[in-house]
Amino acid sequence: MKHHDPYQPATALGIEEWEREELITLALKLMDGTVALDMTRAAADCGSVGCIGGHMALAHGISVRGARRYVQNQAQCDSPLAALFFPDFTVNHRHPGWRAEACGAARAIVNFLTTGAPDWDGVMQAKERARSAGAAVHLSVPA
Repeated sequence: MKHHDPYQPATALGIEEWEREELITLALKLMDGTVALDMTRAAADCGSVGCIGGHMALAHGISVRGARRYVQNQAQCDSPLAALFFPDFTVNHRHPGWRAEACGAARAIVNFLTTGAPDWDGVMQAKERARSAGAAVHLSVPA
């Protein structure tokens, strides 16, 4: 078992060790831009709903069909990963979670690994604040 501070151990997160390791690897790849992730579509190129779980499963050697089943089973079994794979399962439903981009997905993964919850609401609110700040700067530039 690899140790990654400040991430919680797999047992504390309620997941398998391979899932934890794949999440850590995926978060790093999303942050450095070596993996593309498009959560705006229900089915991505990896063939899996949500795509975070699809990337994890495919990297672990699971087939495309198996990856889709793996992701769907997380929701059906009310797995701790369900909230990460399906952002719209959040409590207040105030954000369009499927519009998460790679950096937001990486943030949600790190949140999950450190606290046990992806905090999609916080991730998507930060994205909205950044977009609003960019629009305000754009609007204040003289023509």
